[in-house]
Amino acid sequence: MTQIGKNIKKIRNIRSLSQQSFADLFGLTRGNISSYEEFRAEPKIDMVIKIANYFGIPLADFIEKDLSVNQLLHYNTKLVLETEKLKIAEQLVSIPFVPLMYLKEFAIRYKEDDFLLKLPNILVPGASRFRLLALELENPDDLPAGLNYKQGDVLIYEEVNKENVHRITNKLGMLLGNEGMKWGIYEGADNGQIKLSLNSWVEYPFDMDDTEHQYWVMRAVYSIVK
Repeated sequence: MTQIGKNIKKIRNIRSLSQQSFADLFGLTRGNISSYEEFRAEPKIDMVIKIANYFGIPLADFIEKDLSVNQLLHYNTKLVLETEKLKIAEQLVSIPFVPLMYLKEFAIRYKEDDFLLKLPNILVPGASRFRLLALELENPDDLPAGLNYKQGDVLIYEEVNKENVHRITNKLGMLLGNEGMKWGIYEGADNGQIKLSLNSWVEYPFDMDDTEHQYWVMRAVYSIVK
């Protein structure tokens, strides 16, 4: 028995490719890849050559050796760029976008479904299981000091909940409530005493069970290049 199925599975894991994504690279079906990995079938030799060449793996090694992760990482992958493009394309999600013209209205009506539905949507790379939101930055001076964001930058936020609260420490956060939008850096998540700090004088308490406010944490920024 050859090692082709094992090596295909390892390549997929290293490249973060689903069975369907891997199949799409070579004009195969997800069922084909599943059958190879479960040793129910093997690809034809022309397909074996194509896969080995694509990932820069010597043909004999691909067929005969149970390759380690380190070995696979050190082969000369010829089409990494295309693979990465495929990965990104797979993870594009459509999320609400709040442009400058809607910022003030959003700060008041952020809970209203009919308002949220009229917002434009943008596609961003991401695989979050939580709500995402994009905001166009109007006034960088509203943010904590030391952040080099510019007016017009697009900030991508993830809603904070009990599943991701442990990873918000030292990240830029946003609070939505009756007071409008408030920004700060999350502090204290490690000891459970969380607060959103704009500076040493202005802090906002954090309460996960507070239904009157929404808490968000920044995941990415698309910066204006001049």
